[in-house]
Amino acid sequence: MTVFFPQYFDPESPSYVDPEIMKQLIWLAEEARPWCLPEGKQDFAQAMYAAYLVSLRSETSSGSISIPVAGPIVSEKEGDIQVNYAAPASGGSTSSASKRPASDPWDAWNKLWSICGRGAITTRFGDPMRNGVVVSNELVVRARAI
Repeated sequence: MTVFFPQYFDPESPSYVDPEIMKQLIWLAEEARPWCLPEGKQDFAQAMYAAYLVSLRSETSSGSISIPVAGPIVSEKEGDIQVNYAAPASGGSTSSASKRPASDPWDAWNKLWSICGRGAITTRFGDPMRNGVVVSNELVVRARAI
C-alpha cells in the first residue's frame, strides 16, 4: 500500500493516517479480498479497498458525503454540437463489464471483485455472485466505527 498511496504513511502529508487506524482499516479490508484470484491480485485488491476506506473516512470526517459515481460520460450535446467520447457497447457483446480503466480505489477493487462472480461455483468461501456493492456496504458500516 505504501507504493500506491505513500501520502497515507508520511507524517508530513495532510493525508497522513495514524498507523493504528491504518492497521485496523487494512485488517477490515482483508475481508474484501477476492478469494478466486491469485495471491498478488488479492493483495492489490486489499490495498485498493483499504485506500477506499481511508478516502471515505477523510470525506466523511470533513462532513461531506461520498456520492457514488454513475459511470463515464460517453457523449454530450449542446445546441447543434454533439461530442462522443466513447463508443457505446455493441449489441453483439455478451459482457456488460466496463473496459475503461479504474477511476478510483473502489472502482479498481470492484473490478477485481467482479471477476470472482463470473462462472464460479459456490464453495465454502460463500456466494461468488455476492455483489461488490453489498460487500462494500457491509464493511463501510464497520469502518465508520474505527
